[in-house]
Amino acid sequence: MNATRKNKLLVWLIVLLVVANAATIVLFWLNKKPNQPQKPNNAPKEFLIKELKLDTKQQEQLEVLVKEHRAAAQQLRGKTREAKESFFDLLKQTNVTDSAKLTAAKAVSVITEELDLLTLNHFQKIRTLCTPEQQTKFDEIIHQVTSMMGQQRPPMGRDKDRQGPPPGGPDSDRPPPPEQ
Repeated sequence: MNATRKNKLLVWLIVLLVVANAATIVLFWLNKKPNQPQKPNNAPKEFLIKELKLDTKQQEQLEVLVKEHRAAAQQLRGKTREAKESFFDLLKQTNVTDSAKLTAAKAVSVITEELDLLTLNHFQKIRTLCTPEQQTKFDEIIHQVTSMMGQQRPPMGRDKDRQGPPPGGPDSDRPPPPEQ
């Protein structure tokens, strides 16, 4: 091949690559969803209604429970955020004692525990709304519902639908924390 023919081939390849890149960018831009305002996640509620086949009365009761839970959970999340800010404000201090660190960490964990108990009680109330047949189905799907809510599943054996790092996690080479 002579030099002119090679140059033409290179020019065409470059043009082809530029067109392909432009097409990719346009496709990403067209498929981008606009920023939507944050709204409560209704997927768990809708999933429960559909899977449990809740009647109108049960749906109304569920709606009341969901509103109560959201309000209480939002309040606890605010307290958690404040406690974590106080915890990490310890970084600004020099010579922070281990006791102060533990106290601040425990303050966060106490509020987290309250939130977990609130959620558990919430689901217990929902379960009482159900007929015995619905309760059986509820027991089968509860882990899916909590996953939708972003809650951590309780420790169990690794199942096929469970995701995440293997036991021990990515930091398994790190020594365990000292027992107290």
